[in-house]
This record gives sequence, structure tokens and C-alpha cells, in this order.
Amino acid sequence: MTVGEKIQKYRKSLNLSQEELGQKLLVSRQTISLWEKDQTVPTIDNLMRLSDIFDISVDEILDSDNKEQNTEINPDEAYRFAFTREELNEIYCLQRRNIYKKFIGFVLLCIFLIVCFIASYAPDYMIGFASGMIFIGIVPYIKGIRTYSKGWKNRSERIYNSTYEYKLFENYIEITIYRQNEIVRKSKCYYTDIEQIQQFGRWLFLQFDGQLFIIRKSDLKENSAFYSYMYKNPSKIVENPIPNKWRTVSIILFVASLLSVMGAIALVGAVSNANGLFVENMWLFFLLTPIPITSIIFGFVLKSKGYRYKKNIIVGFIMTFVLCIYGSFIFVF
Repeated sequence: MTVGEKIQKYRKSLNLSQEELGQKLLVSRQTISLWEKDQTVPTIDNLMRLSDIFDISVDEILDSDNKEQNTEINPDEAYRFAFTREELNEIYCLQRRNIYKKFIGFVLLCIFLIVCFIASYAPDYMIGFASGMIFIGIVPYIKGIRTYSKGWKNRSERIYNSTYEYKLFENYIEITIYRQNEIVRKSKCYYTDIEQIQQFGRWLFLQFDGQLFIIRKSDLKENSAFYSYMYKNPSKIVENPIPNKWRTVSIILFVASLLSVMGAIALVGAVSNANGLFVENMWLFFLLTPIPITSIIFGFVLKSKGYRYKKNIIVGFIMTFVLCIYGSFIFVF
């Protein structure tokens, strides 16, 4: 009988629901459910509270009735990781660099948009709109960077003081976290429950159930199940190896969609300089909608084949919406 089965057995013997037991332990009903399904295990403090509630010893909860279970199933792979401060600083720099890239890209895009507006003699309200985008966008980016930096300091200290053990079985991964040679957390992750595997330099970030675990790639076996999982489930890999020709098309459509609004503005500006009209020429924005629509369609094609697709679909919808809004000005005004 497993730990989860024992918790369920003793809970039912006291006629307690999962919610009632959770209230006694100050944890959620979902936490009790995860324990009973053997997807996670209680912490030391919770085990002691359970022993008081059930009036049994902690050993009685943890000891398996069938001792052969532990010897019958051996893991296919086993890894144990402890991280130095230098390694954690390297991981922090890699993640921070990724955040800064997005921030710088956003600012450059807004500046380019303003320059295009000015060059095409766009109305002042459009230039003001682009300027406002910079200030509105900078605030959450700066806030996000500061929040991440503060959060990382707390997480990195916990990671530095912990040792992570990974045992890979046929259908699941068992993750045990030790701190000062004591088990503080034990989780069971089925391969189908993995949300994503993100690659950062020498590291893999395994994410499931809202949790993030660091894996040192250099310690993995050449034919590790981590790699086979990545190739068998490409839709869950952030850095998915899309074929070169498809990656090129994806990037071209992504950039073309971003620039479609600027191209439409330049087109309207050029035509307006010739006939002296501006609002009447706004319908020309509709001429460039096929570009982001193509990006949307291509994104769904990538999705159907299990590759990354979100950026093409998201930017496609946004740019199509913007083009249609500006193109409708002739009907509104």
C-alpha cells in the first residue's frame, strides 16, 4: 500500500472528506487529492500533523506494506543535481538576457513606427498613439524585470541549499528534493503531464504543474529519455527544431505582419501626397490584410504538425485587427 493509499484509508476511517482533512492541515482539497494519487507527498510538517490526526506514527504512514515494490521497479535513469552559485548566476543572466531582448525589441519597434509615421506625414494623433505605446509598454516591462529579479534571489537561495534527484521510469519521472539530507518534497510527473521543456544554454528547464526544475544537460546520458521525450513530443518544446525552410517562412511572415501597418501608412501617405486627401485613402489599409492573414494560416499549419506556432497566429490577429480598424476610418468619418 502506497503513502497516498494509506492517507486515503485513514481519512475514510475517520469519515473525513478531502476538504475537511485539508482544513485541519491548512492545505487545499487539491493538495490532499494529489497526495492520495501519489503525485506528490506531504512535507515533514504535514506528515507529523497527519500522524496526530490519524493517531499513528509517521513511520507507519511512510512504510510500505509490500517492501518488494521498491526493489522490483528500478529507474531506467537516475540523476542527482546540486548547483553552485556560479551556475545559478549563469542561469539568471541567460533568462534576464531573454527578457531584455524582448524589451529592446519592443522599444525599437515603437521608435521605428514613430519614424514611419513622421516620414509619411501621418496625423499627429497617430504619432501620439505610437509614442503612448512606448510609455505604456515600458512600465509593465520594467515592473516585470524588477519582479523577476526579486523573485530569483529567493528562488536561487532555495535551489543552492537543495539537492534534486531525478528518477526516470518508463512512463513517469520521480523528482525528490533534499535539503540538509532530508526530503522536503517528492513529486511524480507523468511524461504526458509535462507542460514544456525549455532550453537555455547548458540547461534544460522542465515545467509541469506550474513548477520549474533545472536539469544540467552535460550530466545526461547520450540517449536519455529527456531527449527522446523532446523529439517525440515537439509541440511541448519551446526551442523546437523546426525545419529550416519552414523557420524561414515563419520569420518572414512574422516580420512582414509586424511591418504591414507601417507599409500601409507609407502607402496612404504616398497616395495622400498625390491627391491631397488622407482619411479618404484609409481604405488602402485593407490591401495589406492578406499578409497577417497568411501568417495566421501558416501558424495553424505549424500547429497541426506539432511545431511552434503562437507568434505567427498572435501577431497575425493583432495586425489584421489594426489594419481593419484603420481601414474603417473612411466609413466612420
